[in-house]
Amino acid sequence: MNQLKKYGAIGGAVALVLCWPLAVGQIGQQVVEDGVEQLNNEGIRAEVASYDRSYLSSVAETRYQVEDPILKEQLEVDGLPTEIVVKSEISHGLFSLTTNSQITNFPDFPLTLKTVTQLNGNTEFELALGSWSYQDQEQKVSMSISPAVATGTATVLGQLTFNANIPSIQLDFENGEQLTLTDLSANGVGKKEQGFWLGEQNMALKNFSILDDTHSSLLNIDDLGYTFKSSFDTEADRIDTQHVFSINKMTYPQGGELSDLNVDFALTALDRKAFEGLVDIYQSNPTIAQADINTLAPLIETLFSRGFNIAMNDMHFKVAEEEFKSHWLLAVPEGTVNVSRDPSIVLPALTGNMDAYMSQGMANVNPMLAQGIDELVVMEMVTEQDAGYQMKADIEGGQLVFANGQKIPLVALFLPLLMGQSMGQ
Repeated sequence: MNQLKKYGAIGGAVALVLCWPLAVGQIGQQVVEDGVEQLNNEGIRAEVASYDRSYLSSVAETRYQVEDPILKEQLEVDGLPTEIVVKSEISHGLFSLTTNSQITNFPDFPLTLKTVTQLNGNTEFELALGSWSYQDQEQKVSMSISPAVATGTATVLGQLTFNANIPSIQLDFENGEQLTLTDLSANGVGKKEQGFWLGEQNMALKNFSILDDTHSSLLNIDDLGYTFKSSFDTEADRIDTQHVFSINKMTYPQGGELSDLNVDFALTALDRKAFEGLVDIYQSNPTIAQADINTLAPLIETLFSRGFNIAMNDMHFKVAEEEFKSHWLLAVPEGTVNVSRDPSIVLPALTGNMDAYMSQGMANVNPMLAQGIDELVVMEMVTEQDAGYQMKADIEGGQLVFANGQKIPLVALFLPLLMGQSMGQ
């Protein structure tokens, strides 16, 4: 009897092993169908066109069509496809599925995707683009891209990590001008929720240059970088965001040079639901129609009533050897209401601080600027230092409050811009 049980157990195990690839194939088909279904949105329609499942492997064909009428029309005008068909060859493993995918309706486009998907749905991917060139006959522009690759992981919970590298991109124009990008890279880790990215993304570019028809430099940028960070405070139900943009050196005609540029800008303590609602409206509407205004108003009211902060954590740059530095904070206090009906109440409600420094050489370049700074020095709103000028002020009730007690309305900072705009009109 025990011997029969042993044979039965062995037979059951053998049967399970023999049937397992079929089960993996079934699970794999469900994973593919669910994944394609999640890609559907107002702008793109995704569907599984066919799925041929066999014992150890399967072949799937998926179709992606642009549904957004504006985007579709623009792609057609540029001679670009509005429909892509992807063929995927899937191998059934014991605990995962390996997929190799290619675009079938554009076989000359050397893009391949390899994925390894675990049975729980977590996926590792490698997207590879071979050397590729394209010429726009309408605009007489040709583009060349060197072999590029992107790798990463995506989990069923929506967590994504990625790392991408493109050694070079070159655009050649009919008039002989040329644009090149060298060593473009990007990486990130995070999760997309309600259309908004929570996590960190980084982009770096070693060199960006524009050459004229004689191959003389019109613009050259070295070491450009961008970082975006966002986080969610679950207890307070608020979102913090930060953008950091940097350039090591930028040169332009007539020997101009800007260097050591850094801009660190942040929006913090934003009400999550209001902010995500505003982002969703912005992303899904190329223009804000009247119907959307009715949706925007309560979101804006919620955002301001809960309060938030706008900060320039750091902004500095050099022109030649002259330097400018600044940082400031504006806080919208909690309880700021009726903003959608009367936007003028925002400025008087603001609090914060401001700190700015400008070297003497930079101030002296513009006679009107130099005269204005001299007047501020006399009024003790700006302090003169050995190498430049420093201005510090607190922001209270929509006014700049200086150390000597003098106050000026915050709106005065925007008057030159408003006057310039009016004169331009």
